[in-house]
Amino acid sequence: MDEKRRGDLVRKIITQVREREYPYERRHAKEIRWTSYDVAQCNEIADVIELIRVLVDRAEERLSARNPPSPRGPGRPPVSPADVTKVLLAQSYFGAPNRVAEGILRLLWRNLGLQEPFSYKTIERGYDKAAVNALLDEILTLTNLPVRGLEKIFSIDGSGSPTRSRQNYADDRGRQRRKSGGARASRAAFPKGKMDYVYSVATVGVSYKLVSSWHNTTDHSIGELSFFDVSMRDTHSRHPDMAMVSGDGMFATRPCCKLVGELGAVPRFLPRRNVTFKRRGVVEWVDMLCDLVDDPQQWLSDYYQREASESVNSAIKRKNPWPLRKRLDGRRCTEDKLRGLCYNVRQLCYLRYLADLSVLPVIMSSAS
Repeated sequence: MDEKRRGDLVRKIITQVREREYPYERRHAKEIRWTSYDVAQCNEIADVIELIRVLVDRAEERLSARNPPSPRGPGRPPVSPADVTKVLLAQSYFGAPNRVAEGILRLLWRNLGLQEPFSYKTIERGYDKAAVNALLDEILTLTNLPVRGLEKIFSIDGSGSPTRSRQNYADDRGRQRRKSGGARASRAAFPKGKMDYVYSVATVGVSYKLVSSWHNTTDHSIGELSFFDVSMRDTHSRHPDMAMVSGDGMFATRPCCKLVGELGAVPRFLPRRNVTFKRRGVVEWVDMLCDLVDDPQQWLSDYYQREASESVNSAIKRKNPWPLRKRLDGRRCTEDKLRGLCYNVRQLCYLRYLADLSVLPVIMSSAS
């Protein structure tokens, strides 16, 4: 097939897919072990509290081994950042404001392994602490250890957590695209509002649905593409065996394909309708289009795995139907990150039963 016919064919397939006219054969739905699911639901709260304690303690040990703490100066000893982190995760899991979280702390402080309860003001100040955010980043790495080497296909997508009740990110995004002439025209910036979202870009494993990278911002002048590089590199650092990355048409650019190829993975991003085979120094771009022409069904089966990140974003929003409570930008970003981490913690608790995944032994035996 010559280059012209091949280009016409790939543009025809893309047009059919975008207009939902391509005869795609859907994958079979996965079976769910409902008995195990019932057991996981019954044990969820106890398992989540236990896993929060183990994760934070192990994260503190790993950070202390890499960066020994400096000698403490005079004055009243501060509350341990690890203790604050445990409470913030429990607060996010229960969806409680600061004062209610103090009550939860009085009830569960022994289960969380705390030295003693503390006030809601300490909880409030914890959202600003750099040490707490360092622990949260380490916890994200720890939650991915049980599936390291097992998870090889990833999906990336952006979303936003509202700061007031009458906001919906998907609706605002659709409205922005209609006004600006399509997804390609609106990729430069997140949608704006009277009170901005906390915008986030999450990378999610397709098989186990765990978040492998989470980056957010309150700056609506930048777009989802701005986080692609750091998201891919973070995911690769946690999953060196990454083999494929899928995402929506926003990421169908030569730089994105090149980066994915450099990390040893295969890109699956649906290009725009007037796509060409011009290489422009990116072999991965041409290879991706050739794969689409050679086997459209398999290519689309790979591409539609991007629904993993969309379903995880949806699950996080269903679990947290209320808007973000914080008013300062830094605290909002921390609150948003906690929602992603609590999703991972809860998902691991279910995977113990649904996928017979070894969670606690892997985390506790992880190297520093």
